[in-house]
Amino acid sequence: MSAIPPVSRRRRSSAEGALGGMLAIIFWCTCGIVAVPLAGLFTLISALGTGGALSSIVDSVSGSSISTQMLRFGLVPQALLFLWSVMFVVMTVMRSRHALSIAPVLLVVWLAVTAFCQFSIRGLVLPEGATIMDLATLMPGLLSQAIGVVAFVGYFKEGVRPKAFYVR
Repeated sequence: MSAIPPVSRRRRSSAEGALGGMLAIIFWCTCGIVAVPLAGLFTLISALGTGGALSSIVDSVSGSSISTQMLRFGLVPQALLFLWSVMFVVMTVMRSRHALSIAPVLLVVWLAVTAFCQFSIRGLVLPEGATIMDLATLMPGLLSQAIGVVAFVGYFKEGVRPKAFYVR
């Protein structure tokens, strides 16, 4: 009777580039950011069919009314964050070393677009346009987003785990 040799189980450490810790949390959160819009889109398609879903989406973002313009300005940052998340998930699964440089830059671009869109929405709502006082009302939200982006950029630039995971 032949015996199967024992298989030694070896655990990866963070130095070997395991997906764990804060990097795993970021990865799974971006998976959620990808999954939620896709679930909404598939739900819309299942309820209305492909043609009805496409017509519904086009009708909701076309037009020149202020509410439609506000919707478009509100959807642009969400669409960019979705695209960033898809890119991040794909690059993480592929363990692409380019994620260390591309993901932080695209997140900074998202932050700039978000700020622009928030001021643009404010300008649409107010008849006299956006003023310096609007900066004060939007600043807490923008600063909290900026803190998150700066933390992400710093983690990807200086963190041990991202460098070990993405650089093989």
